[in-house]
Amino acid sequence: MESTRRRWFITVGSLVLSLVCLGAAAPNPVSENKVTSVFMWSVQGPKAKAFLLGSLHVFSKDSYPLDTRIEKAYRACTRVVFEADLGSASTEEIKQKMLNLGTYHDNMTLLKSVTPKTFARLKKHLDIDGLALERFSRFKPWLASIAIATEEYKRLGYTAEYSLDYHFISKTLKDKKDLIFLETACQQLDLLTNTFQGRDEDLLKQTLEELDVMEKSSDEIKRAWKIGDSTRIESFTNRSLNDYPEIREKLFTDRNKTWVARISMLLNQKGNTFIVLGAGHLVGQNGVLDLLKARGFTITQQ
Repeated sequence: MESTRRRWFITVGSLVLSLVCLGAAAPNPVSENKVTSVFMWSVQGPKAKAFLLGSLHVFSKDSYPLDTRIEKAYRACTRVVFEADLGSASTEEIKQKMLNLGTYHDNMTLLKSVTPKTFARLKKHLDIDGLALERFSRFKPWLASIAIATEEYKRLGYTAEYSLDYHFISKTLKDKKDLIFLETACQQLDLLTNTFQGRDEDLLKQTLEELDVMEKSSDEIKRAWKIGDSTRIESFTNRSLNDYPEIREKLFTDRNKTWVARISMLLNQKGNTFIVLGAGHLVGQNGVLDLLKARGFTITQQ
């Protein structure tokens, strides 16, 4: 079961990778002289407590071990929540659905579907990763964004096996805690294919912009996460999304509202809950923390 889950995060886990990563170079260095918090919040509900942990895609082997406060919070919970159930269908089924929905079946090609500027930036990253352009020529922009992001993050050492999601889903399966998923892999696929149909070049452009600076900014992002600097993480998120209001609304705000409704229900049930969500979903206006506060919940950074 655990090896199967690992394959899921590697093959499907990047469905919205380019949309929840934290892009843009940091203008100022982050100080670690005074570590007082971690990127996790407790939420007190009527009958139970939840711990919200922000996850990053720029995690690597040297990101572990985690702060003891995070592991302690996990141990105090009877159930664990993740964004998506990436094992809700077979790996081959999702792979085939991705290829079917994300590949052109007529005379259209990736070159014809995006502007020359976007295509040139894509080719630049393919050349850096040593990938043949022909491999992606029939991909629609959204699938190209997933493919190139996966390869680029792999090259930089940020593979799924080091993600917080994989770390905690492995522990959850081993400890036999209750698993709850806010979405399915098919729902994420449908979101990308239906919501942005005909306008998915923006997804590719946003991915490429983030990858352009990732090598320079990833260390700053990890340091901000380590010291629980939510303001800093919010600034990264805003820089990544300011030029893409539709992406912000459809892939952040709308989903956050749906998730908060589900989290609120869990806070009215017995037993504490440990929740792992993309860091960009937690912070800022209409972030999960903001929406939970609006519902009257008491929130405390750990």
